[in-house]
Amino acid sequence: MTDKVPSTTVSPEAALELLSPTEVSQLVNQTDAELFKIFRRCALAVLNTGNNNDNTNEIMEQFKDFDIRFIRQARGIKLQLSNAPSSAFVDGKMIRGIREQLFSVLRDVVYITNEIRNSERFKLSTQTGITDAVFHILRNANIVRKGDFNPLVVCWGGHSISRDEYDFTKEVGYQLGLRDMNIITGCGPGAMKGPMKGATIGHAKQHVPNRRYIGITEPGIIAA
Repeated sequence: MTDKVPSTTVSPEAALELLSPTEVSQLVNQTDAELFKIFRRCALAVLNTGNNNDNTNEIMEQFKDFDIRFIRQARGIKLQLSNAPSSAFVDGKMIRGIREQLFSVLRDVVYITNEIRNSERFKLSTQTGITDAVFHILRNANIVRKGDFNPLVVCWGGHSISRDEYDFTKEVGYQLGLRDMNIITGCGPGAMKGPMKGATIGHAKQHVPNRRYIGITEPGIIAA
């Protein structure tokens, strides 16, 4: 039997304080069914972080009673979660990193839905339009930062790799971390995890300030 947390509420620390009244109403009233469907799937995947299973269908079946409700509050919203994976909590409180990722997903899903999917601003049938849209998504997520001079290095590879290959990716991340380089991966296990782990150690040894570990993914693979 899978351990689940029957009911809990979670509030953002700061990330969603700038939601407009219209965006809050959109979430609370669930006026966009597609937005809610995508966010529920992504939220469940984020809450499942660290577990061995990365099969989306199995996770959705295992937590088919997982539910989310949006509650309006003075400064934006908070989430009411039902039957969430217990692995996302310690002593009844959601792990801070998972909470941050959860609200980051919500921020991105709301922005992409309203400013890109439901907007005619970007010509998504062209390469230039897609590139421009991606840039705006990254800027809205504060990935593109003025004055951040440490290089961002993209490490890309498979999820299912051997232990020797994983150790190699971890060593690559470690060497990059020692050189004050920040890491971008596609999220998940294997070659997406090793560089992050290695860079964490390298950054710690060098006392690198404002270190960054960026994961770029999409709903189809976020369960990893």
